[in-house]
Amino acid sequence: MTPFDEKKIKSLILGNQSLLIECCQHSGNIDESSIRIILLSSVETMQRFQLKIGVFFREVLTGCACSDDPLQAIMYENGYCELHAELNKTTALISF
Repeated sequence: MTPFDEKKIKSLILGNQSLLIECCQHSGNIDESSIRIILLSSVETMQRFQLKIGVFFREVLTGCACSDDPLQAIMYENGYCELHAELNKTTALISF
C-alpha cells in the first residue's frame, strides 16, 4: 500500500511551483486553490515508492480590461501535468 497523502504532496508542490511551470501554456501563474492531485500509479521497491501523480490546475491568464473592470481582465485556463516522484522508505524524503 502506498502512503499517498494528497495534502502533503500538494504542499510540496506549492513549495516548489517550478514543478508545474513547465506544464503551463501561457502565463506560468497558477491559481493555488485550484490544484487537485490524483495518484495514477505506484510501484514499491525495497528502498522506495515510485509514484506517478496527475496534477490538475488552473492557469491564470491576464488580459485587457477594456471595460475598466479589472475583474474581467482575469481569465483561467485548465491545465494538467504528470509528475514522477520517489519516496524513500528509510528517510521519508520525496524527490520529483
